[in-house]
Amino acid sequence: MIKNLNVLPELGRQRCFELGNPFYYQDAADAKEPGNEQCNFYRKELPTGEIYLVTVDITPTTNDSYHFKDNIIKRIR
Repeated sequence: MIKNLNVLPELGRQRCFELGNPFYYQDAADAKEPGNEQCNFYRKELPTGEIYLVTVDITPTTNDSYHFKDNIIKRIR
């Protein structure tokens, strides 16, 4: 059994960056951002360290892969 589940998001983040892809996640701290009181936005973190608040549309494609289309709402860092 896995004892520390906090490690799993970090492994996913690391793998995304290894492939050169951004990492999307929701952060509870973003509920303080104007317009995001309902926590509808995601954070998009790039391998370069830039972080954006975005909306994400995820579409399944062939061969168990997905297409991500995001719209930047605000740059956080």
